[in-house]
Amino acid sequence: PRTPSSGGEPYEPWDGLEDGSAEYEAYKAERAEVLWRAVERCIPDVRERAEFSVIGSPLAHEAFLRRDRGTYGMAWAAGTAAPYSGMLKYVLPFPFPDMKTPLDGLIRCGDSCFPGIGTPSAAASGAIAASTIQPVSKHMDMLKEASQVDPMYKFLDPGPLGKFYELFVGGLTPSPELKGTPSTAGISSGAVQASSEESR
Repeated sequence: PRTPSSGGEPYEPWDGLEDGSAEYEAYKAERAEVLWRAVERCIPDVRERAEFSVIGSPLAHEAFLRRDRGTYGMAWAAGTAAPYSGMLKYVLPFPFPDMKTPLDGLIRCGDSCFPGIGTPSAAASGAIAASTIQPVSKHMDMLKEASQVDPMYKFLDPGPLGKFYELFVGGLTPSPELKGTPSTAGISSGAVQASSEESR
């Protein structure tokens, strides 16, 4: 039986291919063909219109994301048998850890924690992390500012619904557990600055 990998792609045909080799690049193009054809059903000239494309593979996920056999899926927190997403563990049966870490002021986000795998979930995880660190009012201000840059971005204006949302959840952000602790952005930028100075 074949072992499923990223996006259900079997791992075995990739095993043994050398990253960057002509055989590897040809197989990536072959496996991506089904995706191109699907999009061409709606946008016939998509290949000509595409300005940039990158074809991922289980080997890329294995190398860059440190995923066993290039797969992504269930996320388990170290030292636990079946972690769930904070208080939602009593409501939702998702085995993804929440964003808390043992280090005060440090949170995690991405596809290996709540709400789970896939691009939309990973993006939602980032938004939840941002709301955990900063008040919703700051997010609404940024959206409002971005909506005024160009008419094309007018849809970003949170409008009355945003005000209602802010009124409803504003008092809950940032997370009470993180109030009064240093922002992770400050921790991260300090760590990056220190590492860049060491490398000189």
